[in-house]
Amino acid sequence: MKKSSLFILGIIILISVFFRTYQIIERYGYGHDAELFSWIVKDIVINQHPRLIGQLTSAPGIFIGPFFYYLLVPFFILSQMDPWAALVPITIIGILTTLSYFIVFSKLFRETTGFIAAFLQAILLPWISFDRRVVPSTPTNLWTIWYFYTIVQIARGKFFVLPILGILIGLIWHIHIALIPTLLAIPFAFLISRKIPKIKELSLFVIAFFVTNIPLMLFEIRHGFSQTRALIENFTTDHGGGSGETKLIYVFEMVIKNVNNLFFSPYTLPDFLKPLFLLIILASSIFLIKKKIITKKEIVPLSVLLFGVIGFFTLSSSLISEYYLYSIEVVFVGLIALTFSHLVKSSTGKILVFFILGILFAKNLYSFVTVDIYKKDYQERKGVVEFIVADAAKSGFPCIGISYITDPGENTGFRYFFYLKNQHLAHPSLKVPVYNIVLPDELALNEVEKKFGHIGIIPPTYMPPKDMIDQSCKTPDTNLTDSLFGYVE
Repeated sequence: MKKSSLFILGIIILISVFFRTYQIIERYGYGHDAELFSWIVKDIVINQHPRLIGQLTSAPGIFIGPFFYYLLVPFFILSQMDPWAALVPITIIGILTTLSYFIVFSKLFRETTGFIAAFLQAILLPWISFDRRVVPSTPTNLWTIWYFYTIVQIARGKFFVLPILGILIGLIWHIHIALIPTLLAIPFAFLISRKIPKIKELSLFVIAFFVTNIPLMLFEIRHGFSQTRALIENFTTDHGGGSGETKLIYVFEMVIKNVNNLFFSPYTLPDFLKPLFLLIILASSIFLIKKKIITKKEIVPLSVLLFGVIGFFTLSSSLISEYYLYSIEVVFVGLIALTFSHLVKSSTGKILVFFILGILFAKNLYSFVTVDIYKKDYQERKGVVEFIVADAAKSGFPCIGISYITDPGENTGFRYFFYLKNQHLAHPSLKVPVYNIVLPDELALNEVEKKFGHIGIIPPTYMPPKDMIDQSCKTPDTNLTDSLFGYVE
């Protein structure tokens, strides 16, 4: 690799690092999911529980795999179990994803294509936001780019990628089961190749698949294949997500929204232009085939990847979210990167491409840096707990109750911090001092005595007799005994 190429790649990586680390603590979203992974890592490290599963997913009876949680373990240990540690591996994954876009598109096509694809991955706001989320599905974009690589190589008849494919399929359970429909592209890639893999290549695929699936297989054997049965049931049960033409329109509208957000967020095109923008990107494949930049045999599995995912979620009765369709965005970015890398061959095209990428970078940088942050996450929740624990210790309370004045679902992200502070909690009642946590603080501005961002604290307004408090605090710590939604041991 030339020094000039290394320099360009280094600049792109630095841009990616900036977007993924700027105000990383201040913008660390810490709520229910973060509290879940914190308790699960605590279960692994402190309880020394060798877990085969993570949290319960939105699909009844199906859990996420444990890979993400074990990935966090060493960083939690180094941070003395403070959940800021989770930001380290997530940031590394985001940077590796940028690097992977360069590697994949450079190997499959041209180095210029790799630079453009990596640059887009580094600066697109929805992908930056996704890379900064600390959840098991965050590696989705990293998974997708390497899956893109394997199916294109298979379509070309190059089966050395089969071990990679085995690992990727095995990791689906650990990342997000919404990636399953992408597998529809695999048989078409094999058919297009018109070749048969060697026994060694197939053997390596099988070994890679089974190794990454060991936790799932052990869990299923131990629990009577409960998740397998739950998965089949989920595919055959009506979940109220709609069907038919209405669902097809809904899925297409979501794809159109996702692709437009990817390139124009936080701004938006007029509604009538949104589908046109999508069609222009897809139509560029015709131009790329004519210019022999991409072949028809390569377009086939990519088309199946795109329309197979759309078709699957159209036929599924499940309620779907935008991130269920993130796996197809690599196709759109790939088509743009290939088109741009061809245009830069001419001086006029080079000016046009540099102008578009420059405008995109400037827009995203300005929007990212100037966005207004509603302060109610990691720093604020940790500060609230530290204040309450210190105040309770100063007052000599052997235990306290915590009550929440907030909307459903916002009363999360505090319990793990109380655990870290070894604070004994009891259920709120007239028998123990009760602190009220108010989110947002505007709900009780006249009563809030201390604020952390938009989270307010109302200290105990009623003090039970000391002997009553002492007696009530003899009960087990409810912070350790109360259930937590989605958490199982």
